[in-house]
Amino acid sequence: MLSARTLTALRIFEVVGRLMSFSRAADELCVTTGAISQQIRKLEEEIGSPLFVRNARSLKMTATGETLFANIVQPLNTLALAVDSVKTRDTERIIRLKATPSFALHWLIPRLTEFHRTNPFIRVEVLAALSVLDDAPLNYDIAIDYSPSHRASEHNVRFMMNEYLLPVMSPHYRGNRDWTAAEAWQDIAFLHDTEAWANADRHSEWNVWLTQMQIQPLQNADHYYFNRVDMAIEAAAAGLGVAMARLSLVQDNLKSGRLIAPCERVMSPASYWLRISETRMEDPHILALVQWIGVQCEVSKVLE
Repeated sequence: MLSARTLTALRIFEVVGRLMSFSRAADELCVTTGAISQQIRKLEEEIGSPLFVRNARSLKMTATGETLFANIVQPLNTLALAVDSVKTRDTERIIRLKATPSFALHWLIPRLTEFHRTNPFIRVEVLAALSVLDDAPLNYDIAIDYSPSHRASEHNVRFMMNEYLLPVMSPHYRGNRDWTAAEAWQDIAFLHDTEAWANADRHSEWNVWLTQMQIQPLQNADHYYFNRVDMAIEAAAAGLGVAMARLSLVQDNLKSGRLIAPCERVMSPASYWLRISETRMEDPHILALVQWIGVQCEVSKVLE
């Protein structure tokens, strides 16, 4: 039987091995880096072999570390699932769903009322985070990310739906301009989401739209930068300039007339992808939520 001390050390080792960083592990576990180092050192003493090779700027697992890591990940996941099932078996079922902030706020949350109405014993806890596919599955039950297909293919994901890009602005922003003319785009303020997806260039979405519309690179334009697309959209609604928006996030604003989209939309190189934690693949509550999300995606297509 493992001692409580060894079990704690193994949990810490799993976090360090997953993140390959003592400092990031300390942040996740809300302890000091020194405490992490001490636990790893004690575990190495108990095993009788080093688990990591520590360099000034990098961390690498030894062969012993790799073997141990491969053998503890699934058991720790199973333990977490067992504890979770005991905690919730007599009450409501809690599902942790991670999604990119703008998508969570403007697409998912407005629809959740209907899901909770028809599934009163399932509570969805929504956590907003960037690049959620890179997070450890222990930190969520379901993850939804906005990513290009080449990046999504690095993970075990399901396709959710396509996204479309279109410029949006306040109805009062230079309303007498002919936006079908290329020269109309040379002296306006462009509003950018600088973190459209992991490792995206800060001009990525605007460049996609301008290229497909065969408009030359911007000359003498002002640029304003935000790290979330909904902030860029709000800036456009306030009259600061023109934002490159995602259709799924601005449909209500377009219907109400708060924003206008004077030009054609183009398909985004990024789509929405869904990932289920490996320990939850057969959970009927998870599958019910995934099925409901799929229906909502189909409804969104009809409304486009």
